[in-house]
Amino acid sequence: MKYFFLACLLAFSNGLFAQTDTKDWVYEYTNGKKYAVHIAQAGNTLWGLHTTYNVPVDDIVAANPGIEKGVKEGYRYLIPLGGADMKVISGTTMREHTVEKGETAFSIAKKYNSSVDDLLKYNPGIDKGLKVGQVLKIVIAPTSEAATPPKQTEKPAVSAPSVTFTDTVLVYEVKNSETLYTISKRFMVPVADLQKFNNLKSTNIKSGDVLKIPLKKENIKQVPVREVQPKEEVRKVDETLIFKSKTKYNIAVLLSFGLNDSKANTSLKNLATEFYMGVELAADSLEKLGFDATVKVIDLPMDSVGIMKVLNTAEMKDMDLIFGPLVPQSADIVGRWCGKQKIRMVCPSACNSALLKNNPYIYASVTSDMTQQEILAKYTIEKFKTAQIILINPGIAKDQELFDAYRKRFIELSKKNGNVKLIEAKLSDYTTFIRKSGESVIVLPTRDKGTVLSFINSLHKAIGKSPGADVTVMGVKEWGGFDDITGYYKTRYKMTWASSSDLNYSLPDTQTLLRLYRKKYRADMNKAGAHGFDVVYYFVKTLLMKEEVPSEVVNAFDPKVAVPGGGYENQSCFILTHQDYELIRVGVFL
Repeated sequence: MKYFFLACLLAFSNGLFAQTDTKDWVYEYTNGKKYAVHIAQAGNTLWGLHTTYNVPVDDIVAANPGIEKGVKEGYRYLIPLGGADMKVISGTTMREHTVEKGETAFSIAKKYNSSVDDLLKYNPGIDKGLKVGQVLKIVIAPTSEAATPPKQTEKPAVSAPSVTFTDTVLVYEVKNSETLYTISKRFMVPVADLQKFNNLKSTNIKSGDVLKIPLKKENIKQVPVREVQPKEEVRKVDETLIFKSKTKYNIAVLLSFGLNDSKANTSLKNLATEFYMGVELAADSLEKLGFDATVKVIDLPMDSVGIMKVLNTAEMKDMDLIFGPLVPQSADIVGRWCGKQKIRMVCPSACNSALLKNNPYIYASVTSDMTQQEILAKYTIEKFKTAQIILINPGIAKDQELFDAYRKRFIELSKKNGNVKLIEAKLSDYTTFIRKSGESVIVLPTRDKGTVLSFINSLHKAIGKSPGADVTVMGVKEWGGFDDITGYYKTRYKMTWASSSDLNYSLPDTQTLLRLYRKKYRADMNKAGAHGFDVVYYFVKTLLMKEEVPSEVVNAFDPKVAVPGGGYENQSCFILTHQDYELIRVGVFL
């Protein structure tokens, strides 16, 4: 057993995970002052707004009465930036655009659904020509009054607020890996509304696209209050499902190091050690964020009797959050015990889906294989709806659930996307459906190595007779470990799959964590170490600190209730594809 204590600061979060890029800010000019318009998201705090915009807390409170009682998700807040740098009608909303090579006043005005006259009016001198790098002010939606968030009063004496709405349009530039769904979730605008508002024929968008997002601006009016008697008793919230704020927490990390077992599995011991190294890095980072807890790392036995002996202690029953174990069988035992004790548990590795049923205390951090196939089906329809899509039934009992998951989700989404055609085939006849000229997608949901190798050989032989065929092959993440599939085949057929995690050393967040890892351990970080960091950092911040984590290093977490009354399963994963002999991220999909 080992103890280590966590304590406080905000530097790591702002350094490793930048929250806001100034080029995405929207500004409002009101009463001779300039404000940044901030639409609150889940996890936003007053202190977070202070650090993001570098504006004193008192100034933010003065501009937004009631915000000191809590930042409310979806509310529109004005962040004071000082005196206005131009004279405009009070309530005018603007954004800034940096001129790029080849752009003209007309193209920029068209991009933001504005007018050249407005550009000339608010950007004197541009009639003489634009310069690359020049910053222009773009009018979004001028209003006649200041738009401020609703006041958050405690006990209205004789009246209560009545809220009416008017539309405010936000111009938003799509970032890398974003989808229409994630943007709709962020701004709480239905996907169908976004498509209609932007005249989109499909949900396909790419980085750099500019979307108009209709937001609701609230106007507060006072109306008389009368007492209303409830017709029936309101069902009380189960308070055991709420993390109550504490000044100090108790956390357990259960890993099987096999320190007292000479026959312990070496691979499992190494995995536990590498994961633990990531846990320690997360502890270091959380220490700088002000989180105070006692974290107890326990060498968990592999047998059920030994596990229960560890669990049935007064110390374990006093835990606020438990991480681990890494082995599904051990996780089942610990998970059932946590359900009875009403203690939250995070499964850091794949766990049995049955564990989540009727157990709302479990968080599965790894997307299940079935969910990954469902997400792959969604990606197929979004990316390849005009291709010949062929789904092969591998005829293997243990892979039937993968085939069924992909097929069911594809058919569901096809009905909503113009009835995209899906051809179901067998390994013995799938080649007859490949287009001799044009694009074909072949989906083979199997984990069996022999079946995959046989399939690749037959595919390559068939394609040799049709040089005009453009084939993309989709499988499962286990294919990444099949060394018998050469890099040539992986790139030739753009082999693609969904994966709950991806260690990409070229990304900035990964490089930052790698430097911290090397500094602490004088060794290179692997996926298990990075995963250990992600799991502990994310779930401590979101569940206990109640703060948002903008992004993870090797994961994409989005836990949701899997079954009503049950636990939470991560519903987000990466789509990975081979390109130029490298496995690259296509993006994050939900």
